[in-house]
Amino acid sequence: MIEARKTRIRFRDFVVIPYFLFGTIGLVPFDPHPGYRIPWLKNLWWWSSYVNHFLCVVGELIYFYVAWEPGKEEVFLEFTALAPCTIFSTISIIKMNMIWWNRKRLTWIVNELERIFPKSEDEQKEYEIMETRRQSYLIMIYFSASYMILIWVFNLMPLIMSFIDYADTGVYNRLLPYFIWYPFDATKGNMYMIIYAQQNWGGFVAMIGILGTDLFFGCFITQLSMQFKTLAKHLAIITTPRRAKRLRNARLKEAIERHIILIDLCAEMESIYNFSILCNFVLSSLMICLVGFQATNPDVHFDIWFKYIVFLICALWQVFCLCYYGNVLQESSQSISSGAFSSQWYREDAKYQKCILLMIMRAQKPLSLTAGKFSVVSLRSFTAILSTAFSYFTLLRSVYYDTADRSSF
Repeated sequence: MIEARKTRIRFRDFVVIPYFLFGTIGLVPFDPHPGYRIPWLKNLWWWSSYVNHFLCVVGELIYFYVAWEPGKEEVFLEFTALAPCTIFSTISIIKMNMIWWNRKRLTWIVNELERIFPKSEDEQKEYEIMETRRQSYLIMIYFSASYMILIWVFNLMPLIMSFIDYADTGVYNRLLPYFIWYPFDATKGNMYMIIYAQQNWGGFVAMIGILGTDLFFGCFITQLSMQFKTLAKHLAIITTPRRAKRLRNARLKEAIERHIILIDLCAEMESIYNFSILCNFVLSSLMICLVGFQATNPDVHFDIWFKYIVFLICALWQVFCLCYYGNVLQESSQSISSGAFSSQWYREDAKYQKCILLMIMRAQKPLSLTAGKFSVVSLRSFTAILSTAFSYFTLLRSVYYDTADRSSF
């Protein structure tokens, strides 16, 4: 009995990583238990993190507005270096707002998924919980590691370059991670280390906003996909002759009710996520274009090139994960139709056959998430985003070289 308890997995084990990551900035994505009230200290930490991050984005916009000089090549390069960070931070703000304003609805999704989660050891073997958790953890760890590398490369690279310059020339250049406007000289006196820490924290919050939201998205899709696949297996054997007719009808009723619950959960996720996914896709295509421009520009320094190579990999990985999970949801929801058709429905009466037919008809229309109702989230979406980003990239390169030619002339 003790051994069985050790091998049993809880639903909360799947969401522990994103919940912890959000906790580092004070954001509570769902109520961990009924009647939960956010502690005032955690609430204060969240709002101070959010406001600091928001002010960093505003400062980036003001910085570019102040530095803008039309037709100047250096400003063009500076803009393409600044814009990806601003876009990244904007995506993060949109996603954190989505999580904050939909806490109650996310709590309902978590509670429903926890309610239908297999509890006994035998059920968990049938649902292949151990393998599902292992795959989920691997993706989350790789995703988290890539984003941690990205943000700390951006945050610490200026400090490393300052030390390298000091070792070569004996002059310590006070560099900051991001281009942000301040009403004072941020590199003078004791304010430098304060501003450096403030920018580091703003970058970290931006990273957590995107990473935590996407990991929650992946956890939810993983659970829904697992439920769909197991339900399809149950449907395939639901009409075995060994079962009494009354038992077969009861099992079919349970399967239909489970299918309706899963459809409702997908509809709720679509309602919560569709706008943020639309913003993510539109802004990510532009961000990939700008990052690709910086990474392929032969005029940029090595430290900038290295930063943007890491940025490009993470941007592609982030969009791919969203599209991959959207594709997983489509395929797993469609498996219901093949599972129902594989059962021996032709041995049953007309009423039973009609129920099976309705399930097949409903499952043949795959459940999917959309980007603001404009596009279905799938691997096809990923190729479309890459195509759009490449078009932007080609246009940007032509504009840059045209500007450079006119400047030299």
